[in-house]
Parts: sequence; structure tokens; C-alpha cells
Amino acid sequence: MVKFRNQQSMVKFSVQPYSAVVPPSKRIRLEQTTETPSSPVAMISGDHSSHDRQFTATFDPDILDCNICMEPLSPPIFQCTNGHIACTECCVKMHGICPSCSKPVGKIRCLAIEKLIESLQMSCKHAEYGCTKVVSFTKKKNHEISCPFAPFMCPVASCGFSNLVSTFPLHFQEVHQVRTQEFSYGGWFTVMLAPSDMNVLLKADDMLFLLHYEKSTLGNIVYVTLFGATLQEDQYSYHLEVKNGKKRLSMEGVPRSILGEDSKHVTDFLMIPLRTYGLGDGRVQLELSFHHSGEPLPESC
Repeated sequence: MVKFRNQQSMVKFSVQPYSAVVPPSKRIRLEQTTETPSSPVAMISGDHSSHDRQFTATFDPDILDCNICMEPLSPPIFQCTNGHIACTECCVKMHGICPSCSKPVGKIRCLAIEKLIESLQMSCKHAEYGCTKVVSFTKKKNHEISCPFAPFMCPVASCGFSNLVSTFPLHFQEVHQVRTQEFSYGGWFTVMLAPSDMNVLLKADDMLFLLHYEKSTLGNIVYVTLFGATLQEDQYSYHLEVKNGKKRLSMEGVPRSILGEDSKHVTDFLMIPLRTYGLGDGRVQLELSFHHSGEPLPESC
């Protein structure tokens, strides 16, 4: 649902996929009505009168994308003399030449589209999972990246489960036989890794982290990923450590989001030679600590 508002009238846009619009056209089709909605779609300032009007529009949301990079438009928006629209970044990349007609672009503002976009209020695409946020069109993309209601795909290979973060402890326990261990930021805690372990789910407050335990010929590899957006990665850091008498192996890292490419091509990990740091029965005693922005750094264990 998209909302458009000003002081004189109320406009409601219903966004549908391009394939649902018949005939397929980039034009906005407006249907004017004088009906008063049972529940307002927007708050209107000023005096209300019987002349308030509501418009319903069905349109392809792609018309609000840059014609060059196909990303959502945001002011300032430019057009060439033939009316082809481009965002600021593309005007620079194309050296001020419209790729559609070779006319100059980057000096003429498209104020009509700018005003339309600045007035649009849109529901989050994760509304079906419980998000009730209605944000401006220009902020919609950033909100959806960090939306707490964004679903995640299970990172276990060949598992197609997708749902909210809060459902994963039960999913990992019932489907993958992976336990969940709770901890607090700023302090050290112990995780015992058995030979059969491949993952341990770590939970602090409302955040989930996944401890990976992979076997290799040189030693077992340990690292941590984050159930969160890539924008949240730098808010967290972790410290891994294994000891055997005076011998010690440790690493510090940033948990990469399971949504990002870095989680598929791991370069930061701790390799543990079992002959030196194993407990003799195949188990490994791992010490961990997590730091969250604003929390004090933990002392060495």
C-alpha cells in the first residue's frame, strides 16, 4: 500500500506487480471517487470538508526506478530534454549524456517526480511477517534491510526453511539437532564441542549467532556468523580462544551476516589442531566472548 497526501486531497496508491497490471503499461491510472474511507489512510492537516477526495491508483512500481541503474529514485532527479529520467549517480557515471537518446542529462531537474516521491508513504514488504511500519519511499529500502521482521533462510546446506529469527532456535533443535546456548555480552563463556557437532546456536538478548565447527585435515575450523543484516555486522565483535597449559590459540573477528557473500567465502577463522588442543576424547573446550557496541570489552580469560 502506498499513500500520497497533501493539504487539499488524499491519494492512496495500491502497488501491484507489473504482471498484475493489464494492459502492461508504465502509465499511472487514476480512479477518482468521492467516497470517504472507513479508516483514514493518512492524517490530513487543516480543515476537513466534504470536498476531500480519494484517488486509487494501480501502477507498476518500476516507474519509480532510475532508467539506467534500475534502483529506486531519490531526489535530486534529473531528466534530459526528451524526458528520460536519471538519478544523480547515473548522470555522473554517464558523463552527462543520456544513454537512451544521447541528449545532455544532469542539468534539468524533474520536480514533478521529486514531489511525488517525497509524498509517497509505503508499507514495508515484510508486512506479512508482522511489520507495521509505513515509511517514506526514499527510506523504504534502508528500512527493509534492517527490518526486524525480515525473514532469513536457514544457512544449513540443502535446507529451504525461511522464517523470522525468533523461530530458528526451535527449527535448529527439531530439524538439525543443534542446541542453543545463551550468553551475555562482555563476559567469557565456555562451549564444549563434540566430534559430531557442526553448529551451535548462540543467543544473547534478541540476537542470534551461529558457531560453525568444520573439520579439515590440518585441524578443525571455528568461526561465527550473525543472524542479522550486513549493516549490523560492525556493531558486534567476538573473541575465540583455546588453551592447553601455557599454550594458547586465539582470534578476534566480526561476525558476518548470513545474508552476505562473506559468510559463503570465509577468510577469518580459528584453526584448532586437535592433537595439541583436543581433550583426548575428540572434544574441544572453546572459550568465547562477544562485544556489542556500547558494552565494555571483556578482560582476557
